Amino acid sequence: MIEVLLSERIRKTATKLPPDLREKASQAITQVAQAFGDPHQHRGLGLRKLAKRSYEIRVHLQWRVVFIHDDTSLIAYDIMNHDELALWLRGQRK
Repeated sequence: MIEVLLSERIRKTATKLPPDLREKASQAITQVAQAFGDPHQHRGLGLRKLAKRSYEIRVHLQWRVVFIHDDTSLIAYDIMNHDELALWLRGQRK
């Protein structure tokens, strides 16, 4: 099981979300912590690699939790909708 840290950014975003979405995000983060490193479980969770060190998991139809892997742990970076995620990825690739 990999250690998952919560960024200050995701904590702030979570306070603005409805309680049911916040709960789904929390459950997804827990599941990723238990399954990270096992590709068979990744597919079942919907964990997807975005770039060299970033991953996403869908927690609702349009909402994603974005993780950054720093070699020793995962950082739950933020909760974004699909459009915000696309903009963030474009900024990461520059």
